[in-house]
Amino acid sequence: MHPCLFSLLSLLSAARPVLNKVDIQGVRNLSQVSFPLSPTGNLFFGRNGSGKTSVLEALHLLSLGRSFRTASAKPLIQFERDFCVVRGELFGQRPKPIAIQRFRSGDARAKLDGSFVQSISELASELPVVLIDPDALGLITGQPEGRRRFLDGCVFHVEHAFLDAWRRYQRALKQRNASLRHGTLAGDEAWLNELSESGQQLTKSRQKTLDRLSEAFREIAVRLSPDVANASLSLRCGWDSESSLLDALKAATSVSIKQGFTHVGPHRADLKVSVDGRPASEVLSRGQLKLTVAALKLAQGKLLQSGDVTKPVFLVDDLVAELDELHATSVCRELFDTGAQVLMTAVDSDLIASKWPSDLKMFHVEHGQVEVCTT
Repeated sequence: MHPCLFSLLSLLSAARPVLNKVDIQGVRNLSQVSFPLSPTGNLFFGRNGSGKTSVLEALHLLSLGRSFRTASAKPLIQFERDFCVVRGELFGQRPKPIAIQRFRSGDARAKLDGSFVQSISELASELPVVLIDPDALGLITGQPEGRRRFLDGCVFHVEHAFLDAWRRYQRALKQRNASLRHGTLAGDEAWLNELSESGQQLTKSRQKTLDRLSEAFREIAVRLSPDVANASLSLRCGWDSESSLLDALKAATSVSIKQGFTHVGPHRADLKVSVDGRPASEVLSRGQLKLTVAALKLAQGKLLQSGDVTKPVFLVDDLVAELDELHATSVCRELFDTGAQVLMTAVDSDLIASKWPSDLKMFHVEHGQVEVCTT
């Protein structure tokens, strides 16, 4: 490694590890590619279908164990292969290898620092990612499930007790729903108490995190555009907050029996994005919605950087789509100012390079091959 690069990486690693190099095998049209990364800005450019978005998809897989483009593993894995592999090296106080192997069956095996991990969440803790892509508009316009997943992804990194409460709640919910479907609610009091206790705990964690996320979101939205400066975030907890969760569960028992599932609770929560009291999806244009989503994701990144949380890697796909030059430049400036590692894609390298405040490491992607550009 060049001495100057080693010094830069060492300086940055005092704040957080960075992804130093990547090896991808069998992810869509990326048969086998390896490349080093800059600890700051990286741009992958090429024609549509060249494989540049697949690079981001592979790194999303390395962090979260899944694609952001499909729920199934099969479309992700190259034709006639049984599995795909993504490896990386985190550079902190020392190099730390990280890897995941995903099979067509849906199974996955992952390693961190040479040892198999018990849970994919261990990878996310070491390599948190924040994704900004054209489909991210669904975060505002789509179903509550996506917004819950987004919020819970934030809570996971900053509230250490959340994951245990979430698992307890999901386990109790699954058991109670099975009882509701089969008409066997004997001993329901035990499930109600577990649902209530774990549900109140995870909701408290959600609200605490949302308060911090909202503050960061407001600051960033104001800087991005006056068009989205009045947007605000709020949590609908999934039941009438005037009553306790236990009372709400009991009151909804007859409805739950009729429908065959638990009718109220944190699994029905929603993160509401509003502008002057009205749903943002009804008020904002597509361009404004994209700015609002960018502000949300940037706020997520800021939240993850707070305290002892590892700085995230930003994965930004087709940033300039539906943004004018002024707002695209503003988003680039915000990304740069995070000090985090950023990986972006574009059809034309000039569309991003002209807006990025500093030098970018460039990669040309063509027919599934990734070539480092030299100046």
